[in-house]
Amino acid sequence: MLSVYFSVLLVSCGLVLGLGLPWLSVHLERSRQREREHVAELDRQRALIVDYEATITAYRQFVQSDPELALSAM
Repeated sequence: MLSVYFSVLLVSCGLVLGLGLPWLSVHLERSRQREREHVAELDRQRALIVDYEATITAYRQFVQSDPELALSAM
């Protein structure tokens, strides 16, 4: 009887490890991939913000340098 319980316990532990470890590995890799995608998206958005800020600064300088636009902007 003890050998049956031990065999069942050993087989179930083998199944858990055999199925659980690959699943965990895939889960962790997908999580890392999502994190990399989020970081790439944040970098892309930061680059857009920097570009927008540069465009706004250029427009402000253009308006300040043109007397007609400077008067109408007030």
